[in-house]
Amino acid sequence: MEQQMSARQIRIAELIENLEKLAQLIDLHKQSTQNTSMIKQYEFKRKEFVDELQGLFKPLSLRLELTEAA
Repeated sequence: MEQQMSARQIRIAELIENLEKLAQLIDLHKQSTQNTSMIKQYEFKRKEFVDELQGLFKPLSLRLELTEAA
């Protein structure tokens, strides 16, 4: 039996994919261009995605923490 994903599950998956892409872009700009303006924009967007994920995780009593990349 195939189980359908809920809209919440789909959004969580989309946000995680977006966070992965942003992490790559942030790393790229930190290593190659040192473009602080772009890095700040990407980090701001990352914070927005994390905040949305926190809202989706709250009913599950889960907490998401944003840390600095190594």
